[in-house]
Amino acid sequence: MTNMHLVRREKAWGDTAVDGLLAGLVGGLVMGLFLGVAGWLSGGSLLATLGYFDPAQTGSWLTGLLAHLAVSAIYGVGLALLLRVVGWIRPSLTKLNWLWGALYGLLLWGLAVGVVLTAVASALAQIPTWEFGLAHLLYGLAAGYRLQTIQ
Repeated sequence: MTNMHLVRREKAWGDTAVDGLLAGLVGGLVMGLFLGVAGWLSGGSLLATLGYFDPAQTGSWLTGLLAHLAVSAIYGVGLALLLRVVGWIRPSLTKLNWLWGALYGLLLWGLAVGVVLTAVASALAQIPTWEFGLAHLLYGLAAGYRLQTIQ
């Protein structure tokens, strides 16, 4: 019988960033779908909801969608890097990436409502606070779960 040793290579920071980009996109899609459905159930339209994310505030659904996905991907990188540091400090905690993601999503919601939307006039303020909070929670859960499944 041959003794085979597998060498485990630590993931590079760039790999972690790419994983975060992809996880952020997944989370952003889940968040956007939730907000679109919630807006539709409230009598609005999916395209109008996507238009809220347009940074130029022209209401363009395509610009809003692309901006939302870009920001989601960038925040996903932040989550992946945070989880990598947590894994260094206490490896057993990386089994809870979905929970870390949920907390991260709620932190982003708090920053959005408490800082960004109070400092800048944005169409995003038209989204009810509870819907915006639940959407961020879903974002974090989806991104965290995605990062957990690719470890």
